[in-house]
Amino acid sequence: MVIHTVTSTNLHLYARQIDEMFRMRHEFYVRQRGWTNLTSSNGRETDEFDDLNAVYLMNLDQFGNILSTFRLNPTTGPYLVADKLPHYLSEPAPRQEDIWDLGRWMVAPHARRKQAGQIADVQKPLIVGLMEFAVSRGITGFTALTDTAFVSRISDVWPTRPMGEPHGFDDADGEAQLIMIEAGPHILAETRNKTGIYNPILFEIEPDIPASKEEQTQREETMLSTSPLTRNHVDQLNTAADHMLREIKESDDVENSIQAIEEFTQFIRGFRERTLENA
Repeated sequence: MVIHTVTSTNLHLYARQIDEMFRMRHEFYVRQRGWTNLTSSNGRETDEFDDLNAVYLMNLDQFGNILSTFRLNPTTGPYLVADKLPHYLSEPAPRQEDIWDLGRWMVAPHARRKQAGQIADVQKPLIVGLMEFAVSRGITGFTALTDTAFVSRISDVWPTRPMGEPHGFDDADGEAQLIMIEAGPHILAETRNKTGIYNPILFEIEPDIPASKEEQTQREETMLSTSPLTRNHVDQLNTAADHMLREIKESDDVENSIQAIEEFTQFIRGFRERTLENA
């Protein structure tokens, strides 16, 4: 039982799952719910918050298919409510390192909750993984804009508080409310008790995301001081990674996404060889 942590540093290893996630979001939000204000093309729903700061937690089956997933954005950068839906807020929008935004919570149709008062099996590891993620990053709370029908369900699992009054959707029936979900080691312990999952399940291929901008700068300076890479080299690598991400998001073909990843990998190999030769 593993929850995969997908970040900009390991995104290239999850091309198929990223494509499946965007298509799942299109099917649910655009086709089923009829939301017209979303950015959707080629059967995928994406927006400007699917950027290099986004983190996706994924519960995958034995074949690598998505069972459940959601997106996380740090509130120190752009995120949904603060930058596009401020009318859901009755207080200042959080802009702090220990608060992240939780959204685009998706569950595969065949794995959705069957009975009231129960946590679906595919949700249990995902919510444990979320709190493990919170502890690993020093996160104390998650903002979450959710249908009012789900507020009580979430409150049954985690301590929550409203951050604004319910508002109707602009382009669909129903209402949503912004809530704050408390996070931390004590909430992780409670979540383990409620789900019966006591072993660590969060899996991340790359090192943890820096806890602050200062730590990010320190890491970059350390890498630059111990390698032949210059700041210009790092900028070139970031540009190549941005290009690969856009190709994956905009392509309508999994093969094209895989090709973009292969081209990026070849670029990295050639870049490394050229850099070492000139060092």
